[in-house]
Amino acid sequence: MGGTALVFLLSFKLGQADPFGWLPDKDSDNVAAAAGFGGAMAAAFGLAGAWWAGGGQDGEGGTAVRQRARASGSARITQSGGAAAPDRLDQRARADGDSRVRQSAGGEQDQGAEQAEQGESA
Repeated sequence: MGGTALVFLLSFKLGQADPFGWLPDKDSDNVAAAAGFGGAMAAAFGLAGAWWAGGGQDGEGGTAVRQRARASGSARITQSGGAAAPDRLDQRARADGDSRVRQSAGGEQDQGAEQAEQGESA
C-alpha cells in the first residue's frame, strides 16, 4: 500500500472516530466529513512528498547541475553543465593522490587546466 493511501486510511479512521465530537451525528454525514478530511490529508502528504523529492526547491524551476564524484590514483573526472549556465550548481567531490575532479558550468572552459593537461600529454 502506498504512503498516500495509508495517510488517507489513517486520516479517514481518525475522522470517523471523531475524538473531539465536532462531526455530525448522522452516519452518512460523518463518513462524508471523514472522507473529506482523509482526502485533504492525503493531498497535503502527497504535495509534501513531491516537494521533498524535488530537492526542496521553492518552485523556481530552471536547470540544475549536480556532481558527486570520488577519484583516486591518476583518475580525471570532468563534467560540463551545457551551453548555458545552470540556475543551481552542486558539487561534492573527493580527489586523492594525483587525481582531478572538475566541473564547469555554462560552457566555460578552464584554459589553465586544459593547457596543463595538454602539456602533460606531450
